[in-house]
Amino acid sequence: MNKDLKLLPGILQWKIGNKKVTVINDSHFIAGEPYLTHLPNIDLSGFLHETFRPEVPTLTTSVFLIEGAGHMPILIDTGMGNKLAPDIEGHLLAALQFMGIKPDEIGTVLLTHLHGDHFYGLINQNGEKNFPNAKIWVSETEENYWLNTSHTQPHDIQNAEDVRVALRSYERINTSGTQILEAITAVPLPGHTPGHTGFLLESEGEKLLFCGDIFTIPAVQAAMPEVGFATDVDYAMAAKTRITLLEKAYTERLLIAGPHFEFPNLSYVKKQNEGYQLIPKQWI
Repeated sequence: MNKDLKLLPGILQWKIGNKKVTVINDSHFIAGEPYLTHLPNIDLSGFLHETFRPEVPTLTTSVFLIEGAGHMPILIDTGMGNKLAPDIEGHLLAALQFMGIKPDEIGTVLLTHLHGDHFYGLINQNGEKNFPNAKIWVSETEENYWLNTSHTQPHDIQNAEDVRVALRSYERINTSGTQILEAITAVPLPGHTPGHTGFLLESEGEKLLFCGDIFTIPAVQAAMPEVGFATDVDYAMAAKTRITLLEKAYTERLLIAGPHFEFPNLSYVKKQNEGYQLIPKQWI
């Protein structure tokens, strides 16, 4: 693309009950086939070509903003930030500016888990908070895994240090049970990481489950839900959680959304052959 042809931030807004949910396209990462695990013996590039997707698996990342009466704006995850810029740079702050929302207006950040593409955006390159008035929620299991566990792999050791730096200046939300905020409930979805968590938004009879990294490459993992991703901490549990959630979403006609779903993200689930298919919600 011509670098002079600048695009506006990718955002799309949905009404869920009396809440406004904005999907913000934050960044993308060319993962490649080695990132996928437990692949069946197929021609992956051919499969992706047939499904009109990049023949090299490409991961897109979105962040979610929830607005409504009675609370300050809520973020689910914060994207890539600028830690890896200019190679990979998040667009969350630019999108908020485009929408007329100042970073100090964010009141809450809910973190699905603590991989970098979900928390790097908490701080700037100087280690300062990007959202100075926000409190954060992350599951105790997840925080303990990264901060109180002895890691052996270099990338995990580095990630644990990045977690420590990003979280150290943020106040936590103290909750008992799964109810985090009015209308938002934590849903444990372990496997990808030990404390991987989804968030169920319920408003005026409508439901939307933000399901974190249930998928990283949805074109592949919906059709073949046994396929894992290289960053899965517990592959077997992640696959089991994915299949259980897909079946639940299918039988209950539950609307779901995840950071790595294809923009603009909100989808229903349909059974197809031996797997499933994501059906995008119609934007009206």
